[in-house]
Amino acid sequence: MAIQQRTFPSMPPIGQAESFYAKLAHQADRMGDTHLHESAKVGQYITLALDSVLTWEEKLKYFRHAIKRHCQPPPFPDEDVWMFYRQLADLVRQHCGQEALRVASQEDDLYAVRQSMGQDREIIENDAEEFFGKLMGRVEICPEWFNEADWEQLKMLRDQWL
Repeated sequence: MAIQQRTFPSMPPIGQAESFYAKLAHQADRMGDTHLHESAKVGQYITLALDSVLTWEEKLKYFRHAIKRHCQPPPFPDEDVWMFYRQLADLVRQHCGQEALRVASQEDDLYAVRQSMGQDREIIENDAEEFFGKLMGRVEICPEWFNEADWEQLKMLRDQWL
């Protein structure tokens, strides 16, 4: 009896047109390939979240949706299936963390300029508290949409202003 080897889709490319992901998801549905479908949706939602015109809250909505809806393995997965969905979730976390660090670094630069121009530190602290509260939430533990390394960097940026 021959053992049939399963193959999983590669991690989705990021930055394609939304129609690319829609076609890929429809193709996966026609083939009955759930894993390819979820991979396409993860690529789509990461790409949507990276749109520069979105607010952080809008970006986070896409990242969280990708994690909650498209990075969850089916019930009772074997190790290969579990690892595939873990890789998808890690891809979301990687992009979410990079985007959060990009946004936080821009804000950090603005605070530094404001401080160098002589603005009252208390005003900057109040703005930083509001900004980092939206970016990171009001918790001290790493949420599921960030990886630990990015979370620690975000905390370092935040803590220099608070």
